Amino acid sequence: MEKKVLIVDDSALMRRLMSDIINSKEYLTVADTASNGVNAMELLNAGKQYDIILSDIKMPKMDGVEFLKELNRRHFQIPVLIVSSIASESTRETIEALELGAFDFVKKPHGSVGQAFRDFENHLVMRIYYACGMDKIIQEPELKQQKVYSMEKKSPELGGSSVKGKSFKKAGENNTLVVIASSTGGPRALQSVIPLIPKDFSYPVVVVQHMPAGFTASLASRLNEMSSIRVKEAEDGEILKKGIVYIAQGGKQCELVQKGTGVYQISENNKPARGGLRPCADIFFESLADTSIQNLYCAVLTGMGADASKGLKLMKQQKNVKVVAQNQETCVVYGMPRAAKLAGVVDHMVPLEDVTSTLIKKIGV
Repeated sequence: MEKKVLIVDDSALMRRLMSDIINSKEYLTVADTASNGVNAMELLNAGKQYDIILSDIKMPKMDGVEFLKELNRRHFQIPVLIVSSIASESTRETIEALELGAFDFVKKPHGSVGQAFRDFENHLVMRIYYACGMDKIIQEPELKQQKVYSMEKKSPELGGSSVKGKSFKKAGENNTLVVIASSTGGPRALQSVIPLIPKDFSYPVVVVQHMPAGFTASLASRLNEMSSIRVKEAEDGEILKKGIVYIAQGGKQCELVQKGTGVYQISENNKPARGGLRPCADIFFESLADTSIQNLYCAVLTGMGADASKGLKLMKQQKNVKVVAQNQETCVVYGMPRAAKLAGVVDHMVPLEDVTSTLIKKIGV
């Protein structure tokens, strides 16, 4: 059965481009289009039913944020995918839209040809399928590969692998790091994780959230407003410090480079995307192999795909790693946590609201 899509955008060109993309895909059809939130509400109030809504942010009469608020007030249970520009004035509104319950967002392309447009098409369609519960028809090579990982050497705790015969340094400020990996649903999920970290936390925290360039500064700013611990967007060349949460830059690869005994420098670089991801959690974890960091405490939150699993598996072979994953019931998309579980690297699978307390308990602070 085809899934019905409503497109809400004040640009006639974007409505046509998205309609052409969607109507060319299996199981999807554009049922209606609207030029703003007011027109979209008129369709909904008239009894029209849709499986998903694609909405712009900047629109006359009723913008995307107000449209989401109205949907919430009227208790419409329809997934909304934000299709937003990279304009600086729209980034904060996009983060607010995600807070209000939008499924995810896709950055608008600058044109209708070339690789950027093909990437937009792929990202748009994949998220529509996921939001409509049709993710089983999507081919995910990385996720399939996880199924062949050995599930041996599990700890008695859920799905966790243990490394025997190795001795690790006691947790200390200069050899311990907390890492959080997340994707679809992550910006909202992080609001249930980061604000619960105490202000005087003894270790640095790095968050690898899949986002395009231009949006992570707004995400960091919003999380900083909500938290007692300092939250900032990571900067190339800065030295990692305890008691700070660093949000890896969107559109860049984030790595850690050792600059001295217990001194680690953030590298925000232009290395190629892996699996279409910049930042990529696997790449960040791999960068830790050449550092003296011995203790890793990691959280894998909601998200599409299998990012973080391969990197964590590698780290488990070299370092003292404890992994907490968000459970299926509280995930927007149970992709990354599921892949981590299949890879045998998860020590605890818990509801979102218990992620921070479980991590802190394992660290012992």
